[in-house]
Amino acid sequence: MKRRNIFLAISLITIIAISSIGLLNNKDEKAHDRVKYINSSAKIISYSDFNNLDTTAELIIKGAKDRVIETILDKDSMGDVISYGTKSAIKVNKVFKTNNENITEGSEVVIQENGATEKTEDGIAIYGVEGYQMMNENEEYLLFLDKSLTDPNIYFVKGVYYGKVPLEEPNKSKIQNIKEANSFDLQYKGEPTDKLKQIFKDALNKYGDK
Repeated sequence: MKRRNIFLAISLITIIAISSIGLLNNKDEKAHDRVKYINSSAKIISYSDFNNLDTTAELIIKGAKDRVIETILDKDSMGDVISYGTKSAIKVNKVFKTNNENITEGSEVVIQENGATEKTEDGIAIYGVEGYQMMNENEEYLLFLDKSLTDPNIYFVKGVYYGKVPLEEPNKSKIQNIKEANSFDLQYKGEPTDKLKQIFKDALNKYGDK
């Protein structure tokens, strides 16, 4: 009888342990899928219409993000992110405007994106200046770019997000492992404006099928 009680006690402990592991795994899975948007405010150049964006861009290309070169996350002594960015390699598929003879079809340009992602214990943190969302790898974009004032080999998207026009429906799940109805969120995490949508439409009408 005593041996039977010992056996029952061991069995009960085993069941509790397995249940606890299951709960921990479930918690980890939920944490992995959790997404937190962290938005930074900044003074940006706004464009009233597409013509203003088009005529002032130093470089206009059609290209796809090939890979992330470097994720920049500067933190303070408390571990809080105080500045961020992502250097991304873009494969050039078509050149519409450039003053750099080295930028041709099949070449590569480096863009410092106005955002970054970070995996944390609580899930995925997505940083963006004024709601900017990073490009998906292997998806094609129409890009209106300006050269960096400090490094001529690096470009920035004009107007933070105005100059990044997706040529196909953005796939949110590639970055965030979740699906949401409003894919426009991947381009700009904020209130979609009619002005921005019109600029995208005009950009695609001019360059999208070329």
